[in-house]
Amino acid sequence: MLKRIKWMKNCGFFENYRWDTTLPDFARINVIYGPNGTGKTSLAGAFDGLRNAEDAEGFKRLSLLIDEGVLRTTNGSDDDLFDRILVFSEAYVARSHNFTAGNADMEAILTIGEKPADAERQLEKLNLELASKRQEHIAQEKLERDAEEAINTAYKTVSQQVVDAASKAGGRWHSKSNFSTRVVSRAFTESHKAWELLSDSKLQENVGIVNSDQSDAIPKNLLTVTAPDGLSQRLATALSTTPTTIILDTLEAHPDATSWVDEGRHLHGGVETCIFCGAPLTDERRTLIDQHFSDAVQRLQSDLDSALTDLRAVIEYVDTASAGLPSKGLFFKDLRPRYDDAITEVRAELTALRSWATEVQARAKTKLNNVLTPVDPVVAEPPTVSATAILKLRTEHNDRVSQHDQLVQAAAQAIELHYLKASESSVSDNSAKLTEAKTAREALDKTIDRILSDIYSLENVDGDPMPSAKILTDEVTRLLGRNELKFELVDRHYRVTRDGQPAQGLSLGERTAITLIYFLEQVAKFDSSKGKPIVIIDDPVSSLDSDVFMGISAYIWTESIVKGHIAQLFLLSHNFELFRQWDIQIEALHKGGKMDDGRKYRDVYSAEFYEIRSLHLTLDGTTKRRPALAKWPPSEQARKMIRSTYHHAFIALADARRQLAEDDSVERRLDAQLLFPNVIRRVLESFLAFKHPEWVGNLNRAMQKSADLLRAAGYQGDADALRLRLTRYAHAYSHSQSPSTDIMVSPDEVASAIASVFEFMHCLDEAHFNGLCEVTKILPTDLLPPAPQATGESA
Repeated sequence: MLKRIKWMKNCGFFENYRWDTTLPDFARINVIYGPNGTGKTSLAGAFDGLRNAEDAEGFKRLSLLIDEGVLRTTNGSDDDLFDRILVFSEAYVARSHNFTAGNADMEAILTIGEKPADAERQLEKLNLELASKRQEHIAQEKLERDAEEAINTAYKTVSQQVVDAASKAGGRWHSKSNFSTRVVSRAFTESHKAWELLSDSKLQENVGIVNSDQSDAIPKNLLTVTAPDGLSQRLATALSTTPTTIILDTLEAHPDATSWVDEGRHLHGGVETCIFCGAPLTDERRTLIDQHFSDAVQRLQSDLDSALTDLRAVIEYVDTASAGLPSKGLFFKDLRPRYDDAITEVRAELTALRSWATEVQARAKTKLNNVLTPVDPVVAEPPTVSATAILKLRTEHNDRVSQHDQLVQAAAQAIELHYLKASESSVSDNSAKLTEAKTAREALDKTIDRILSDIYSLENVDGDPMPSAKILTDEVTRLLGRNELKFELVDRHYRVTRDGQPAQGLSLGERTAITLIYFLEQVAKFDSSKGKPIVIIDDPVSSLDSDVFMGISAYIWTESIVKGHIAQLFLLSHNFELFRQWDIQIEALHKGGKMDDGRKYRDVYSAEFYEIRSLHLTLDGTTKRRPALAKWPPSEQARKMIRSTYHHAFIALADARRQLAEDDSVERRLDAQLLFPNVIRRVLESFLAFKHPEWVGNLNRAMQKSADLLRAAGYQGDADALRLRLTRYAHAYSHSQSPSTDIMVSPDEVASAIASVFEFMHCLDEAHFNGLCEVTKILPTDLLPPAPQATGESA
């Protein structure tokens, strides 16, 4: 059993608690009373935290003295006995049930039990998380698909572009089945070093090379024509020369006949008679003719004839070159755009040379016909025919003809590398997106697998033993005093109906009652092979109607005392009537004499009663509220008097009044401040019910009517002010759920407020008031406020 709490730290209000050595040790049955806000929940939470703390280290926050034949102190360490401590509290209620409210189309389902309820709550969270993760998974899959589709589209685009531009190169570029997306994909896994973007013009040039048909070489016709070296100088000399000779009188008169005579003289060699006229041809005449046609003339004629021959050859060469110019259609298509300028250039050069030769030829012929005829002797240098552009184009064409296959392959390769480079950025970006989405999706796969595994484990969790639907229905009916709720066990859950319809909701009181039944069922079925359970029940009637607390009390008594399967019980309550009833029952139990085995009930069911009081202590200049356990009752006489809740409330107010009179410190005022609102209301309600039973049930109305009673009783003060003041205190603060003191009435008003209660009672029923003081052995003057001093003025 637990003997005492050696110390507690950081357990709610029990911030640094140590056991008062004057307190009796815990017994088998321990009943602890304390108003709201005094620390009961913190105490129960400390015990619950031994096994259920969020950090799993609740045992480090308290030290327990344990007696199991040998005394031992846990001193903040874990202990096997903690497995036997079972705590019923609001926290247990919250974590031990899960209720899905029903409607006309949906059943109301209740799950009870820490394991099943916790599992169900976790399942709800996991299913929500699973749905969320699956949505994320769908989103990542879409991103992954989009990235893959973008990459594949890029691959298809590259494949199409390359095949469109380079299919005539054949081989790997012949078709999309050859240069497929798989080929493009593989290229992206290899080195990108050779990839290069081409300018538009360079790209079109390569496309032209690939798409050019295989052509024949263009014949290497003579395209460059040049005049013989020195021709212009020879012509200039010949045209400017006049031979020194005897000029026949007849030829001087008739120069046009010179060539005729010159030609005829060769026909008359050895002839004495002129063939033409028949006249005698004397030796003298023959000598004169020969002198006229001397060697100088012959030499000049010979020079002119030679020059004319060269000129005719130049003209012939020009004509041959012009005739041999290649046609545009002979060139590769991509070379043709350059043809026009090249052919225009060479034709201009040839035309210029022919024009020069023709013009000079005419002058040379004139001079040759009559060497004595003066002609223009100036001869320009002959124009040059280089044919540079057309020769380059022809050479380029012929080189390509000879290297066509190699050039086409190189151009196709350049096109491929261009389009690969052009798509590199898009593929790289989408590959990064694909990797990111794939990584996220794979992580989500693992998360979803984990969630599904957790869901499977939780769906197959072993629940605690559950009360039958009949037991739950019967016990809830008995505890609540109404039979509207019905329970039906379905697959380890309860189908809940209210008046035959799916339950729309369960009140806090109903949930508390249901969970208490379940809790005590678990206590009854606890595996006691290592010892019976130690049970702590915190405020079992806090959320139940006051008229059913006796049923709850009897149920706990039966399950924990009569059935005898509990090693030790701690019952904490803010309800003084419940506390008082257990005091009465324990007293009756102890008077029961001996059990069948001869042991005394007092020894077997040892019991201790305690009260938690909330005190304000000032430490290091800071005032804080601290709980303290005190033995109850302070005496047997007090126990007898406190058997009445009315007497107990009156004594509590009287004690607070007396303590404030002895020490009117801030700490005492704060302690009284926590006490007086609830207690004032209880005392006023009981007092007025005694005076006027017909006023019961409406304190406000009763206090309003009491003003007339005060005036009728001769109250010297302001009757309305007194009753309004008391009503405000009792009504505004008596049900505060917060332990915070900053929303309460000022501590400075506490003493006067308590004194006003006694003044109110004394004025309305002095005999009744004095009787209470007599029973509680308190002087009335110690409770009443000082009488107002006379002012000395007459009315």
